[in-house]
Amino acid sequence: ETISPVSDGIKPVDAGKTAAAKPQSGGKTEKPQLNKGRKGWGRDKDSGFGEDRKFSVKRSNNPDVLYGRDFEDEPIPLEQIVEEMGEVTVRGKILNMEERELRGARTIVTLTVSDFTDTIHIKMFTRNEQLEELRSKISAGGFVKLKGMTTLDRFDHELTISSVVGIKKIADFTTSRMDYSYKKRVELHCHTKMSDMDGVTDASVLLKRAKAWGMPALAITDHGCVQAFTEASHTISKDEDFKVIYGVEGYLVDDLKELVENSKGQSLDDPYVVFDLETTGLSAVNNKIIEIGAVKVEKGVITDKFSTFVNPDVPIPFDIEKLTSINDAMVLPYPKIDVILPQFLEFVGDGVLVAHNAGFDVGFIEQNCRSLGLSDEFVYLDTVALARVLLPTLSKYKLNIVAKALNISLENHHRAVDDAGATAEIFVKFIDMLKEREIYDLKGLNHFGEHNADSIRKLPSYHAIILARNDIGRTNLYTLVSKSHLEYFGRQPRIPKSEFSKYREGLILGSACEAGELYQAILNDKSEERIARIVDYYDYLEVQPLGNNKFMIGSDRITKVNSEEDLREINRKIIKLGEKFNKPVVATCDVHFLDPEDEVYRRIIMTG
Repeated sequence: ETISPVSDGIKPVDAGKTAAAKPQSGGKTEKPQLNKGRKGWGRDKDSGFGEDRKFSVKRSNNPDVLYGRDFEDEPIPLEQIVEEMGEVTVRGKILNMEERELRGARTIVTLTVSDFTDTIHIKMFTRNEQLEELRSKISAGGFVKLKGMTTLDRFDHELTISSVVGIKKIADFTTSRMDYSYKKRVELHCHTKMSDMDGVTDASVLLKRAKAWGMPALAITDHGCVQAFTEASHTISKDEDFKVIYGVEGYLVDDLKELVENSKGQSLDDPYVVFDLETTGLSAVNNKIIEIGAVKVEKGVITDKFSTFVNPDVPIPFDIEKLTSINDAMVLPYPKIDVILPQFLEFVGDGVLVAHNAGFDVGFIEQNCRSLGLSDEFVYLDTVALARVLLPTLSKYKLNIVAKALNISLENHHRAVDDAGATAEIFVKFIDMLKEREIYDLKGLNHFGEHNADSIRKLPSYHAIILARNDIGRTNLYTLVSKSHLEYFGRQPRIPKSEFSKYREGLILGSACEAGELYQAILNDKSEERIARIVDYYDYLEVQPLGNNKFMIGSDRITKVNSEEDLREINRKIIKLGEKFNKPVVATCDVHFLDPEDEVYRRIIMTG
């Protein structure tokens, strides 16, 4: 190995130095003083250029060597370095290069290197006069192989590589991903870094990749914002044969549902039947009713009660027994639903049904009515929706929380008869509050609940993709995004369906991901009528890869999905709905990162 000057990496040879290496008087041979240790090496030695005492950071004539000495060791994957293991050789891409000046005219240079199995910091101490040369040879984005000592840094308390023997430049060892499909697709669901704590890629990088793959267009659809539009418009020039589709993944709120469904304008003094059900599960299609409790209210006074168990003809699941304290022995002596339901409907008569989260309880009644060939049209009122309007200061609207806010006792919670009794007392107080506001019938109640901003902030929201078709649509999109942040923000920038309908011109609405209204309706076994109404509102439907929704498998909260086949079946249902209602079905990726190895970055920020 020889010393390489800064100029061109080649050691000059002259007669004087050659002669100096020959034996002198006394028979002694003067040996070259090369590579005598790195610390202070060459500080007082002549570099071969007279008075120039600045030595190169290189110790080799090999043009691939960027720093230190040459070496031929085979690299090991970074993921194998889990503790101090002496001297190692690794390879990777330099992701970042940082400098920190120390005392004594020295600087510590830290390289962040990744081989895409893991990432590690490389720390090197260098003299300030060598910094310019080091910067010219080593920079972020380069691929290198290096050899050094693994050590636990006593300042950062992280495993690092220091005492670097050498750094060599190498070729890019990553494989370049390409789209070789003859017919190119268009991605209509794509997130950038502007999807806060979710996306990890710049808009420009996504667009350049799509263009390089031969795709004709790409939609930018960040969560609730349009902040990436500027970068996107600057990335693609107008004369390029590529289209940026501007959109947003909004948080859509169904405020078109009235407080009272199927209202006929009944007076608040008419009969109302406040009821509650206990069931074997959450699906009106697949689960059974095990208890019905009901209370009749007339002229603001409780006048009658109805309470019975129902034999479900199936074992009661353990978690339901634990929640309700209802076991198989308690329901076994009672008739089945085909006997109990007509009795309950006779008790209801012409009364208006009232329930806390009425969609759930009325959904079970409607489904069982259809199964038994009975009329399934009811006028019903939801005390949760009513509480959102009358008690806007509450953060949650569970039955026990509303009861506590109104000083109503709730004993034996999750028993139908007790929950129905508490809900009836809540409803009676709500009637008084409505009359104080000069509301005396259901028509006035629905008018009172229309376009209530406080209620919209508390209603459930669903993901939806909104794409701008033209300049009018882009302007309307800006209006909706502004309103969602300024008027309807409640944990999320919400877009009410009433506002969307008003500004729908030039916009295209898609059903989005598993957090979308349609997917959730299928997942929760909503009725065919309810699903049909949802499909009708959207312009196109989405299906996504199984990997996007694999988190559902084995989830304690989502009992319907237990395998990949269950996920496929949901996708099949969405495709069939598209065919049935003549809606386009689009396969999207719900893109949050560019390459598979980038997934870990999103996982980290999602955890944060």
